[in-house]
Amino acid sequence: MDIIRKNYFKAIVGAFDGPVYVCSSDNTIEYVNQKVIDEMGRDITGQHCFKALHGCEKICSWCKEQEVFKGKTVRWEFEHPKTGKWFNYMTSPIFHSDGSVSKLTLCADITENKLLEKALTESTRKLTTLMGNLSGMVYRCKTDAETSMEFASKGCYKLLGYKASELIGKSTTAYQHIVHPQDRKNLLRCVAAALDEKRSYSFIYRVKKATGEIIWVWEQGEGVFSDSGKLMALEGFITNVTEQKKVELDLRNENTKLKNSFKDRYKFGNIVGKSDLMQAVYDLILHSSSNNANIIIYGESGTGKELVAHSIHNLSDRKKNAFVAVNCGAINENLIESEFFGYKKGAFTGASSDTLGYFDKSDGGSLFLDELGEMSMSMQVKLLRAIEGQGYTPVGGNSVKTSDFRIIAATNQNLKELIKNKRMREDFYYRIHILPIFLPPLRERKEDIPLLIDHFIQIYPNKDSKKITMPNHIREAFNRYDWPGNVRELQNAVYRYLTLGEIVFINEEPMLENNLYENFHKDISGSQKGLDIVMAQLEKKIILKTLEKFQWNRGKTAEYLNIDRKTLYRKIKTLDVIIHK
Repeated sequence: MDIIRKNYFKAIVGAFDGPVYVCSSDNTIEYVNQKVIDEMGRDITGQHCFKALHGCEKICSWCKEQEVFKGKTVRWEFEHPKTGKWFNYMTSPIFHSDGSVSKLTLCADITENKLLEKALTESTRKLTTLMGNLSGMVYRCKTDAETSMEFASKGCYKLLGYKASELIGKSTTAYQHIVHPQDRKNLLRCVAAALDEKRSYSFIYRVKKATGEIIWVWEQGEGVFSDSGKLMALEGFITNVTEQKKVELDLRNENTKLKNSFKDRYKFGNIVGKSDLMQAVYDLILHSSSNNANIIIYGESGTGKELVAHSIHNLSDRKKNAFVAVNCGAINENLIESEFFGYKKGAFTGASSDTLGYFDKSDGGSLFLDELGEMSMSMQVKLLRAIEGQGYTPVGGNSVKTSDFRIIAATNQNLKELIKNKRMREDFYYRIHILPIFLPPLRERKEDIPLLIDHFIQIYPNKDSKKITMPNHIREAFNRYDWPGNVRELQNAVYRYLTLGEIVFINEEPMLENNLYENFHKDISGSQKGLDIVMAQLEKKIILKTLEKFQWNRGKTAEYLNIDRKTLYRKIKTLDVIIHK
């Protein structure tokens, strides 16, 4: 029977991969397994355990195995004083038939676990310190019936005026009651929606501190889900954003006031008009000035594209730097590179010194490209490189330069038609056409004509300091005209009237004020001609005389009259102008 027991004992001990030994009541080692022999390098059976295993002359002071002789099973962890290794000891009594008791000890090396535990403790300490130093509150909520708060960092006291102990273990309804009543419902709805979609959530809302003070907070968090998709907890961070929110609200109120003031005012800088079309333009100017995206301004000649460009620049962060205006249609093709990139001394005949180009001059500011549709394809490629940050090289130079400029372009052409006709690169178009602004022609906002007339009268140089007025019949004539030259033509017409007492709509055939009054205000119910007929006859006569002047060249005629070719063709047709070849 003893043999069977010994075999059972050896089988059980053999299944354990750690050191195993058995000692008698006087601490003499009666048995060791192979693991002990391997670690000690010899069989230590018959020796005292405290001497053989630990090098002590008497029972180890830390030993708890003596409790075993009283019939108890003991467990403890122990760091070896010499090796620094950690062991987990489990010792149980073995009762013999003669009444004696031995102790069976199983050892497990837990050094690696202890190192991990130490590292985890240190990491937790650092994380706790870090969270304690944050200006906000880190939290974790369990998803039990009460959705109770499991953890709250020390920052909750500075943030909310509540100690962590006042929130931990309490239902989140305690925190929900802190949330402003007007924000509470939306907050809960948004959190629920985010958790349903298993995505993070982020909100700005108001809370009431323990002191009663209302503050704005920003919260970001997410759900913690098990592998099966079950929601286990909520974790997140809350911080005070009252100052930022105040700045945002002040800015929003300022913008609202600014927009409302535009509706009541007739001007935006040097731009005049209170029509709905111009109010929309003002909104676009404000929006465009608040970022650095490239802008393209579309509009007929004379609509004020450069004024809009100046307004955007002056309202932007770049206003302290240069506004460089370039007429793309006026630059000689052979001089384009030197004009835009600059040139080095000696680069060509006459280059007596290093000269900055448009790119250099507009660094930190705005580069206004007027008549963009006239830019050559080769220049579009080079400008595209500069826009994309690849830089440019001055003529005669070797080093590549870069410049931080914002492009504000303007055109009276249909750029998509230019792309179809291979006169503009599509990639160039999309780099410029980011924020488009369309300026309405004056004929589409005639309600602004009286304001423009008054504006031009006000800024008209008047040496005599006399009050200048314009009779109603002149204003009526101005209001009935289509103004193909737009605001620029109107300004010229006003100045001509104020200077010479006559009006002319297309640089020809002046009509004195008295004659104009006589023609326009006779009784049209009789044989006298009405305003439309007089205007049509005048236009027809001017167009005919100009065509004769330029030997029936319609392109030169349109240019001289400061109108588009399409407008000229339309008027030739509608006014029944006979063309002589």
